[in-house]
Amino acid sequence: MIWNRLKYVLSPQFDIYRTVAGIVRDCVADIGFGTGFGTHLLTLNAKEVYGYEIDERAIRFAQEVFPFKTLHFNYGDIIRGFDQDIFDYVVMIDVIEHIKEDAKAVENVGHMLRSDGSFICSTPNRLSRYRKAETHCREYSPDEFECLLRGVFPSVWLRNYCLEPLASKTENPILAICQMKEK
Repeated sequence: MIWNRLKYVLSPQFDIYRTVAGIVRDCVADIGFGTGFGTHLLTLNAKEVYGYEIDERAIRFAQEVFPFKTLHFNYGDIIRGFDQDIFDYVVMIDVIEHIKEDAKAVENVGHMLRSDGSFICSTPNRLSRYRKAETHCREYSPDEFECLLRGVFPSVWLRNYCLEPLASKTENPILAICQMKEK
């Protein structure tokens, strides 16, 4: 278990969370938080952060390791949905590729957000040469990922983990910033 936690800290997910922590404000949801390590970084600028996970052991681990007043770890299944119109930001870092009903998950994220809220989502790029994971239900090219997100969000910007525009169709990972309102 400790090795899995260390691998997480050394992975690109840590860099993504650190970058996203500089963006999010106010009330934030993190879907599929895993260890909670990235989720706790979101508290740097957010007033309240709610982490949702379907793995009960991960929830207990995160609650024990990160007992902060503004950080809440709960059971939650994005396919079943959550409270509506309450979050300023919803974050989903390297989770969407594990969800069979990806379009339903994105639709439910849209319901969670306030009208001016933002969805920040990352996924590995299937066009890159990284090692593929057997636990992925599917993987996306940048075009496929953008198409999925545009099913709910009219404004979608694809970026790298530093928030710069993608330099190529093979850049990995893909980070999307989505908004309900056109900009």
